[in-house]
Amino acid sequence: MKEEQLLHTQQPCAVEPPAKPKKKRIRRQKLELEYLRGLVGKLEQQMMQLKTRQREDVGHTTAVNAEMSIWKGIAERQQTERARAEEKNQKLRASLEGQLKLATKLERLLRKRPRDEEVAELADNKRFKLPAVAPTDDEIFADQLAHVERAHLDADNIFGGLEFADRTASFCNLRVMSDSESDTGVAFVTKASSMLPFDVHV
Repeated sequence: MKEEQLLHTQQPCAVEPPAKPKKKRIRRQKLELEYLRGLVGKLEQQMMQLKTRQREDVGHTTAVNAEMSIWKGIAERQQTERARAEEKNQKLRASLEGQLKLATKLERLLRKRPRDEEVAELADNKRFKLPAVAPTDDEIFADQLAHVERAHLDADNIFGGLEFADRTASFCNLRVMSDSESDTGVAFVTKASSMLPFDVHV
């Protein structure tokens, strides 16, 4: 009796097979995998969109830089033209100021001009009177020679100025200056230089 009980207790226990996973767990894992796959797809799509946007931003930045360079060149040219126009305006303003001064002096000269009656009276008083004794030929020649010498000296003084240093330069200047020897007290001084295509002997 005891042996039967011992044998009965020594018999190996039967190994139970592993329990099959439940259907709910399998379905849940499948749903999780599908969700993760969809999430990976969305992330990859967002990554591609981000790269595309970065390339577009780089292209836009390059286009903006090129456009800024073009506008910068245009602005520089406009600034150069503006400086040139301002310089030209300053020269014109200086020329107009000179002409205005000349016109003002001419107006003063016309206002100081004596009346016709006074001019006639002065002409009668200063009428040339023949000398009682006519000059001889030698005296006339000496007087003419003195005039020629004075003319040469005046020419040397005039053409010795700085404006006549360059013989090839052409110009014509007119200015008004005070002259105590004239009746009006004003003299018009004209200086001009021009290159002729032939020799002139004086």
